[in-house]
Amino acid sequence: MNHPPYSEELRRSPPLFMNEGELAVVLGVSVRMLRYLTADRVIPRIKLGRRVLYRYPQVEAALAKLENGGCR
Repeated sequence: MNHPPYSEELRRSPPLFMNEGELAVVLGVSVRMLRYLTADRVIPRIKLGRRVLYRYPQVEAALAKLENGGCR
């Protein structure tokens, strides 16, 4: 998977809100996988019209819940 040149900076200091491409880079997964996780409601999203954004603290909390054995 090819990451954009800014990927290291994005991983070090993720912004509060990200689009799916940016979040995929930060999490180290493909956009396809991110879409699956979003569709399964594992990762929360914010929809503004046709635009989909992710709030990073909510994503971290959702993943931590999964890691600790929480259910969806």
